[in-house]
Amino acid sequence: MSGVKVDQLPVPCIKLGEGPHWLEKEQALLYVDVFSKALRRHFIKSGRHQVLTLDDGGAAETVSVVIPVEGEPELFVVGLGNTLSVVRWSVSDADQITVKPSVIQTTTDDHFNDAKCDPQGRLWAGTMCPLDDKGELLEYNTSSLWKYDHELEFTQWVKGVTISNGLAWSHDRKTCYYIDSPAKTVDAFDYDDADGKISNRRTILNYDTAGLKDQVPDGMTIDTEGNLWVACFGGAQVICVDPKEKKVVRQVSLPSKNITSACWGGPNYDILYVTSGTLKLTPQEIAGNPAAGGTFAISNTGAKGLPPMNFKANLQKLKAKLSA
Repeated sequence: MSGVKVDQLPVPCIKLGEGPHWLEKEQALLYVDVFSKALRRHFIKSGRHQVLTLDDGGAAETVSVVIPVEGEPELFVVGLGNTLSVVRWSVSDADQITVKPSVIQTTTDDHFNDAKCDPQGRLWAGTMCPLDDKGELLEYNTSSLWKYDHELEFTQWVKGVTISNGLAWSHDRKTCYYIDSPAKTVDAFDYDDADGKISNRRTILNYDTAGLKDQVPDGMTIDTEGNLWVACFGGAQVICVDPKEKKVVRQVSLPSKNITSACWGGPNYDILYVTSGTLKLTPQEIAGNPAAGGTFAISNTGAKGLPPMNFKANLQKLKAKLSA
C-alpha cells in the first residue's frame, strides 16, 4: 500500500502478543503477553514499558485479554485461563511487578481468548479449545462466546466455537462482527444495542474464496468508515475488509508472519497498533526473522478509528465480588 509506514515498537518480541487496547489518558498501548501471563503497558512518547506478571498459583497457563474498568482507572479485567479476573495496576507502580488477581467469573470451557466491550460497555468474552505443546488444537467446536453484562450476569450466546476471536461493532450499532478462527471466515450478527442481543449469523468474508487460503483470521478492529481491519495469522499482513461489499479492499504487509490483533490509537486514532507472535515458528524461522513476535505501529493509511470501550460494570457489585 503506497505511503503506508510500518514501525516496530521498541518492546520485546514475544511468543504471543494479543489484545491491544489504547489508553487515551496515558497515550499508551496496553496488551497481553499470553504465555508469560503478563500485561504490558507501553508509553509511546517516553518509551517507558511497564510489565505486570499475574501470580495465580499456577492455575492458568495463559492470559488472553486485558480491558480497563470504566470509572476505576487502576482496575483491569483480564482473561486468565478459564476465569475473568481483576487486577489493580497503577502508572506509579514499578516497571516490573507481580500481582495476585481476584477471580470474578469462571467457565467450564478450557480458557478465554479474545474479548471486547460492545458500544454499551458490556464485555463479550470468547473461549477457545485446548492446545498441545506445539500449539495444535486438541479439540474442535467445544467453546463459546459469552457476555458479561453491567450487572455481572454471565450468559452464553454462541456455542460450538473452536477459537473465539475478532469482535467489532458497526457505528450504527446494528451489527456485531465476529471471528471463529479455524472456520476462516469473518461473520456478522444483527445486534440489538439496547438489550445486548445478537442473532442472524452470516458470513461476510471467506478466507479460502478470497485468496487467503494459507492464512487465518485472528483479531480485528473497525475504522470510522465502517471497514474492518483483520489480523492474518500466518499471513504477515493486516487486511481491510469492506463488510458491505464483502471483499478485501486493502492489504498492509508486516515483517512478522503470525499477526494476532489490531487496535486504533495515537492522539488522533489514526495509528493502527498491531500485535504478533512467534508461536508455531521454528527456531530457524525466528532466527531468520528478527521482527517475529514484534509489536507494530502502522501510520499513513488514511483511515482512523474511535476510542475503545471500557467495561462499564455496576461498580458496587464488582467491588462486592472483589471483597468477597
